[in-house]
Amino acid sequence: MSDEPCRFRLSGAMVFAAVAFLATNSPATVTQLKAGRLLDPRTGNVLSPAAVFIEDNKIKEVGSQSQLQAHAAAGAKIIDLGNATLLPGLIDSHTHLFLDIIVPPELEQQRHFNGLFAPGMLLAIIESPSKRVLMGAQFAREDLESGITTVRNLGHSGIDGDTELRDAINAGRVVGPRILASGRKLITRGSYVQNLNPALADAILQQEFLLIDGADQASKLPSTPQTRSASKRPSMRRQIPSSMAMKRPTHN
Repeated sequence: MSDEPCRFRLSGAMVFAAVAFLATNSPATVTQLKAGRLLDPRTGNVLSPAAVFIEDNKIKEVGSQSQLQAHAAAGAKIIDLGNATLLPGLIDSHTHLFLDIIVPPELEQQRHFNGLFAPGMLLAIIESPSKRVLMGAQFAREDLESGITTVRNLGHSGIDGDTELRDAINAGRVVGPRILASGRKLITRGSYVQNLNPALADAILQQEFLLIDGADQASKLPSTPQTRSASKRPSMRRQIPSSMAMKRPTHN
């Protein structure tokens, strides 16, 4: 097993369509990208040579360089990517932008409950929230620059880290992909970690999760996007038994 951080990485000679997003940060309102090839995933065809016409931060047209050159706007910013290959932005449907876990050796994993994930997660929880925010912003930009233009962040972001990062990106204060943010996960005790010091367990877990020990407690959760959505389901109380405080291993 690799000792690299548990994050989605991309490598290779391709230049992704995320370049189009970054290019629009320039003062010019019209940008034309030129590249050696462009992949159309819908048809499987490759256009070569290719061009992309961007206006007011939106891709307006894709076609051959000769086709777009014929009606290119005067004063448009030209970015020539040479022999690079373009394709639409990628979607990472399972990411944790606020974690940077190093996978431990297999023997070390076996010494802990959920040994692949829990030790690194606990370390992240007790670190400074400010450090996690800066790390999340860094990883978000790295994802975008790697060609990932949409991510679904599935928790492990502190109390409101992923929703705040999403809003900052949407407001233009931080560069990053579109974020579908889940907020804190709803869990029962013993789901992710076990054998914590009882005097500290709740204080630690509440920084990362919303704890549910039964149907009555679930109905009293603070209002968040995920709890508001769940509360609209008429069968919610029937789906959560009063004996919900069980130790059921749940992995990342």
